[in-house]
Amino acid sequence: LMVWQVASMIIRQSLYMPSPWETLVALSGLVATDIFWLSVAFTFLRVVLGVVISFALGILLAFLAMRSAFLEQLLRPVVAAAKATPVMSIIMLALVWFTSSFVPIFSCVLLCFPIFYTNTLAGLKSVDKQLLEMASVFSVSRRRVITGIVVPSVIPHIYSALAVCLGFSWKSVVAAEVLSSPKYALGYQLYRTKLYLDTPSLFAWTLAIVVISLIVEKGLKRLLPQGGRL
Repeated sequence: LMVWQVASMIIRQSLYMPSPWETLVALSGLVATDIFWLSVAFTFLRVVLGVVISFALGILLAFLAMRSAFLEQLLRPVVAAAKATPVMSIIMLALVWFTSSFVPIFSCVLLCFPIFYTNTLAGLKSVDKQLLEMASVFSVSRRRVITGIVVPSVIPHIYSALAVCLGFSWKSVVAAEVLSSPKYALGYQLYRTKLYLDTPSLFAWTLAIVVISLIVEKGLKRLLPQGGRL
C-alpha cells in the first residue's frame, strides 16, 4: 500500500495510477450498484460450473485411464495439448464455437481439466501395492479397498489440484469474459472501464476480483475435511 501510494504521488495522474483512497472510493460506489452484485454472481457461477465440470471429468477419466492402458495412451496427447495451448487461443476458439456466456466456462474447463486428471492419475498410481496385495489375501471387499486404501491415497492429490485450479479458474474466466463480453460479468466490467479510461474503477474491479477469489479459497479451505489443505 505504501509503494502504491508513493507511486501515485509521484505520477500525480489518476488516469495512470490512482491512489489507494481513490480506488476505495470507486469500489464503495460500485458496491452500492446492482450491476456489481449481478456481475459477481454470474462470474462466480461460471467459475463454479467450470471447476465442477473439470473436477468430475478429470477424476472420472483418471479412474478409467487407470483401468485401461489404451485409454491412458489415448488421453496423453490430448491432455498435453490442452496444457500447452495458450489461454488466449482457447478463448478465441471458444468464441467461434459457443455463445458468449459459455465461453468462460469452456475456457475454465479446458484449463483445469488437465490438472485434475494428471493429479488424480498420479494419486492412483501412488497407491501402495503391498496394501492392495494384503487386502486381496484377506479377501477385503472391493468397496472397503476403495474407501480405505485408494481414496485416502488420491485425496491429497485432488486437494492439490483444487488449490491450483481455484486461482487459475478465476483468471481464465475473467480473461474470457473480457473478450466474450457477456451481459453480466466482472471481466466485461473491466473492459468497460478501460474503454472509458476510468482507471480508478478499473483498479476497483480488479481489487474486488482479488478479494472475492481469496474469500472463496479461504471458505473452501474451511469446508474441506481435516487433512485437506489449500
